[in-house]
Amino acid sequence: MTRKERITELDLIRSFAFLAVVYQHVIGVYMRKPGVDEQTAIIYGMLFHLLKFAVPAFIFMTGLVLFYNYYERIHYPSFIRKRVMEILVPYGIWSAVYLALQPKPWRAEGETVWVIFKSIMTGTASYHLWFVVMIFQFYLLYPLWQRVFRAVRDFASNQTRVVISIGFIGLLYGCLVWFSARYIPTHGFRFDVAWLDTYWIKYRDRNAFYYFFYFLMGGLAAVTLAQFRQTVKRQWLWISAGFVLLYGYIGYELFRDSGHGMINLNVATSLKPSMFLYTVAQLLLVYFLALWIGKWKGSKWFALLGKYSYGAYLIHALVLTYLMKGLTALQIFHTSLLGSFVAFLLCSLLSFAISYGLGRLPFGAWLVGAAEKKRKADLGQQKELPHAG
Repeated sequence: MTRKERITELDLIRSFAFLAVVYQHVIGVYMRKPGVDEQTAIIYGMLFHLLKFAVPAFIFMTGLVLFYNYYERIHYPSFIRKRVMEILVPYGIWSAVYLALQPKPWRAEGETVWVIFKSIMTGTASYHLWFVVMIFQFYLLYPLWQRVFRAVRDFASNQTRVVISIGFIGLLYGCLVWFSARYIPTHGFRFDVAWLDTYWIKYRDRNAFYYFFYFLMGGLAAVTLAQFRQTVKRQWLWISAGFVLLYGYIGYELFRDSGHGMINLNVATSLKPSMFLYTVAQLLLVYFLALWIGKWKGSKWFALLGKYSYGAYLIHALVLTYLMKGLTALQIFHTSLLGSFVAFLLCSLLSFAISYGLGRLPFGAWLVGAAEKKRKADLGQQKELPHAG
């Protein structure tokens, strides 16, 4: 069996996405500080928009990797068993840690089991864990997405049909995020059936179907990888122009919808039509940057961060909490724009260092996923290169 090429740019994109997530959460902390002036709030809002590609980027990469490796066939029991060990086990352990550190996660002793179960199922043990609940649904339902993607690809037998397919899926997704951002809030739409209302309305921010376009976009990149890379390289100027125009428009929306001269970061939700178009342009631009930066010698450090990004992601909220307590106690860098940059750098470095250290333990995969296994595989490939050919 021929071994497939390793898509090296994905490690860089993972590192970019992880760093973007960390700074988003740092901005959230610093925006809530008393005395933030309007100018600083505007800068935070602009930076926040620049970082919004993170979650869609992780979904895009998930689709790319799954369709690249499992487009033809999949042995579902072994496939899902591997993902449970690499994704859900570390998630469960860190969820328990976050719950244990909460002062009073439940009101009465009899509620303990229910609160733990609900927190793990909904990703509410900490503010960032919703993402794991959402992303795992793509693995769980991959056979369904595999059939959908194959059906679309069979239909798209020529260039015209490819355009029609992408246009139709984009329109369908645009309607879905319009329903989420505009229709539900203004009309108070609810389902009468409790589980439907919970999954499609109350917790729609962690419903994988509300992000499906980025997953299928990753699938498109996977089955046309060489062509996709070349297209991104050739069209980077047009992609950049589209990104700049859409960045300006969503900035206008942020001011328009925040109200009363304030900056409301909740306006910058990914689940609205303008952010959908902006995010697609940004993902293409980030992919181009990963291809470009990947040629640099120093890119190996980004790649290493990318390999340990899952563990670092699980850990970073805890690191940020105690880091901010320390900075506040010392009365340094706990406020101001400069302080947010310092907190971001420290949180990123500490989260990576802890993830790297835990990953090298014998049971490290239970805590941070398969990062160390991937690192050793890459080292093995590098050692074999001088003997190739």
